[in-house]
Amino acid sequence: MPEPRFPNLFSPIRIGQLTLQNRIYSPPHAPGFTDRTFMPTDRLIAYWEAKAAGGTALVATGVTPVHNSIGIGVPFHNPRFVEVYARAAEAVRRHGSAFVVQLWHPGAQAGGPGRASWAPSPWATPREWNVAHGMTKAEIEEMIEAYAFAATQVKEAGCDAIEIHGAHGYLITEFASGFSNHRDDEYGGSLENRARFVDEVVQAVRSAVGSEYTVGMRFTADEFIEGGLTIEQSQRILAPIARSGNLDYLNISVGNYHTMETIIAPMYFPLGSFVHVAAGIKEVCDIPIFAVGRINDPQQAEDIIAAGYADMVAMNRAIIADPEFANKAREGRVEEIRKCTACNEGCWGRGSMGLPLGIGCIVNPQIGFERETVLVPAETKKRVTVIGGGVAGLETARVAAERGHTVTVYEKGESLGGLVNIAAKAPLRIDIAEPVRYYTHQMQRLGVDVRLGVTATAEMILGDQPDAVVIATGSLPAYPTDIPGLDTATVREVREVYDAPDALGQRVLILAEEYHQQALSTADFLAAAGKDVEVVVRRRYAGDEVEHNTIVMLYPMLLEKGVKLTPLSWARSVNGRTVTLYNLYTDEEWTVEADAIVVALGGKANDTLVSALEGQVKELHTVGDALAPRRIMYATRDGNRVGRTL
Repeated sequence: MPEPRFPNLFSPIRIGQLTLQNRIYSPPHAPGFTDRTFMPTDRLIAYWEAKAAGGTALVATGVTPVHNSIGIGVPFHNPRFVEVYARAAEAVRRHGSAFVVQLWHPGAQAGGPGRASWAPSPWATPREWNVAHGMTKAEIEEMIEAYAFAATQVKEAGCDAIEIHGAHGYLITEFASGFSNHRDDEYGGSLENRARFVDEVVQAVRSAVGSEYTVGMRFTADEFIEGGLTIEQSQRILAPIARSGNLDYLNISVGNYHTMETIIAPMYFPLGSFVHVAAGIKEVCDIPIFAVGRINDPQQAEDIIAAGYADMVAMNRAIIADPEFANKAREGRVEEIRKCTACNEGCWGRGSMGLPLGIGCIVNPQIGFERETVLVPAETKKRVTVIGGGVAGLETARVAAERGHTVTVYEKGESLGGLVNIAAKAPLRIDIAEPVRYYTHQMQRLGVDVRLGVTATAEMILGDQPDAVVIATGSLPAYPTDIPGLDTATVREVREVYDAPDALGQRVLILAEEYHQQALSTADFLAAAGKDVEVVVRRRYAGDEVEHNTIVMLYPMLLEKGVKLTPLSWARSVNGRTVTLYNLYTDEEWTVEADAIVVALGGKANDTLVSALEGQVKELHTVGDALAPRRIMYATRDGNRVGRTL
């Protein structure tokens, strides 16, 4: 037999009482799909099971509250807990994987109107509405007992392991960190005192479940903030706990809510940015160590294990992007893996929109809809013509071909990908082009007839006599209609500037009513090309729909390059190179000089073929921006939906 391509990644490992089939871990996160008491629904169990079916060795729940002080329900007190979690564990185990439940209290990093968060010290919460309540010693004891009770419930349900959440600035981190712990009793002050709560929680959980049960802990080993935990401090805290035998593994993470961009690192961070932190803990702890932080490629994961930096790799977003990651890597189908782009758009980014129900992903429109989106062979095989080779059209073509249809894709450009190719030209945004690589391979694998450099017409399409036509022609540039004199200036739409930035002159004014990434990425691109750039928006700040971790990385980059950001303003009129701006609230006016104006309005649907073909073909569908200009995630969802209905 040939040597396995990734022998270290796919070697078994003993973690406490568990023998895992490989070194791939789907770590705890919050996909949604719980009820109001934080109990998992059937949809969430299907989400977990899909990861196990995809070959992931260890699958974790999301954060699971242990104490009612956070006011969102404690599932461990629910009389259905044992039954529901036993069902979840069995769903994961039937695929040869193990199921771990995470015990969590957020400390000061959770709160709400009128509710006092519990924390070691009364400090202001970083994202909510209140100052935390400093816990009394009696409350500390109550909290430790809550962790222990939760552990007994997990064991009774027959789940395979427990992970104590001691990371990301939540309660356990807050006790351990000098940044957040300002107590002057035995739980504060020295590092040894600050570690006391950590140690007592771990001991209580171990005592509750006994020595023959697997217990691990997730821990932030570097907070990247003044006064916070460092690798050296974390080594001193964790080494004695590891020696005690109370923990079977350590899942090493980084950051707190003040440095949240490190917790779920956007694409502006390099791959594997925080593996060194896990390696630092492994130097002093003789139990399995898990590494995390933009690990999205099987060769990368193999190298981490082979080098001894960690014993397992936590690959959260990589497995959201492709739950079949492990199976594909093990079987040598690496090119078929949908790699995470670290855009954070549909996973963590949904938090920017108030965490609406359910996780999403720009490259995997089926995530969170595992039961609804099972691909079944088409009852009637059809000739399907897709007009447009952007991600919406390509996802339609992929799904249709997978189901057995004969598919032709017409693309007027010389390459597939559409607007994704333009977005990838901005600084440090190359990862956004991953869907182009993936879909190009899929078209080849599935035998889709791709015709590049062809502008499809209604006559051409009808001449093919297709059974179904899918219009995926994307969007066209859109321009403001309410600014007098705009036609006297040099005006370009954002997608038109990347190939010829020098044609814009030196001073560029960007008028943005697309409040996501387009305007800011374009500003970054132009500033990197040496332009003087100003971005004007009507809202409170530019890019206010960009998810938090991305925007806090992008803003310093823009400001360091001299980009001027002007909120709450708009253009009143234009006269050649002179633009009159005004404040929306004070009506104050001022003028700026610009060699060119770039507009970012999100585009307008390119749907002329829809009317030309309506009533002329057996089936007619429209997807992506041709239906309505939106973000990538909704384009791929459109394509998947239509591909399943053909």
